[in-house]
Amino acid sequence: MEKLDIEKLVADAEQCVRCGLCLSVCPTYRDYQTEIQSPRGRVLLYADHAQGLVDDPLKVLEAAFDCLECRACQTVCPNGVKPGEAAVDAKVTLQEGRPKSFAVRAALTIFHYPILIDMANLALVAYQRSGLQWLLRKTRLLEKVGLGKLQFAESLLPGRRIKPAMRLFYPRRVEPPRGEPKGTVAFFLGCVMNLVFSESSTAAVEVIRRSGWRVVIPRETTCCGAPHIEEGDWYGYEKLAKKNLDYYGRLEVDYILTDCAACGAELKGYVKHFADDPVYGSLAERVAAKTRMFSEFVDAEGLPGSARFPFATTHQHACHACHAQGVKEQPDRVLSFATDYHPLEGNTDCCGSAGVYNLTHTEESMRILQRKMENVAKTGAEVLTVENPGCLLQLDLGARRYGPPVRVRHIAEVVLEAMERAETESAD
Repeated sequence: MEKLDIEKLVADAEQCVRCGLCLSVCPTYRDYQTEIQSPRGRVLLYADHAQGLVDDPLKVLEAAFDCLECRACQTVCPNGVKPGEAAVDAKVTLQEGRPKSFAVRAALTIFHYPILIDMANLALVAYQRSGLQWLLRKTRLLEKVGLGKLQFAESLLPGRRIKPAMRLFYPRRVEPPRGEPKGTVAFFLGCVMNLVFSESSTAAVEVIRRSGWRVVIPRETTCCGAPHIEEGDWYGYEKLAKKNLDYYGRLEVDYILTDCAACGAELKGYVKHFADDPVYGSLAERVAAKTRMFSEFVDAEGLPGSARFPFATTHQHACHACHAQGVKEQPDRVLSFATDYHPLEGNTDCCGSAGVYNLTHTEESMRILQRKMENVAKTGAEVLTVENPGCLLQLDLGARRYGPPVRVRHIAEVVLEAMERAETESAD
């Protein structure tokens, strides 16, 4: 089990020179202006607890859960201090590798069985198309009977129709390339992407196929483990990670592609957790070396054709992409080529989704989201793209609750439409 590395925590605390750069990008410090709600304050608290100077583990755990783990502080830190990663380590250690809440443990169990995600998808499709969603939103019945938190969770479901899951309804396991094959890509099916945004994953597969790559869609894929490690569930995370490493670490493909920033961060991040494992260490390195985000891959490949997506776009960088993986310029370049691109001020600032932060810290999350949507309005864009399902849910809610009435879409959908227009125009 992962443990708080006392020497590393103390070293981080000593490396922190209190320059305050992290304060300028931390969402919680921006709201509260208190040291305990800042990255450097949390790092000092973790180090003090590890050395026995703070004998209140609940206080330390609360501080860890107050962190959005956006890692913006890590991007700007000149000395390489990693408060976001330390928050995850603290959650694991202080809960002894297993969340104390039965409800959290039960919810995380679902991710061990992909078929349950697919069944949940069918339930959501039926819920929307039966008219029950319209009724509950119109009457706000859940709120009236004292289930306000559930009403909020329901409001996160997208305004547009949810499509059936790829795992159940996608016609083929292998998509042949268009034209001369360049190689083979394995497409990693994300849980929430497949649950709520399967049309985005379908678009991502189609873009890669049209770019000349054979696409394998392994049904053996299980959850990447991000929901577990973020809640401090080391044992659940380890089980899922090793299952993925056993499969993808031995799979003979050129690349492993994901359209989910959280999945990409975990697939690349397995190296940290299994570096010393005699079996899984090398597999983790192999998976990390082959993993690419959708925009990362498309940027390297280039887009065929000259047509452009017909609507002005702007882009929000998912924290798990820009801060955890360093994938930042790639989506900007892709959209600049394919669209009338309007850069978003603060596009690397967290939107407030942060896993389940919008459910556990709703008021704080909505303040962050409202600021984000104010910046989106300044761009004048008609479409807002992002590359992570949690961000898609959060920003779609923001468009409906705060405006502007932009269409929130995965970047893969926009890229595919630009490619289709280019093909249509060339045919004419």
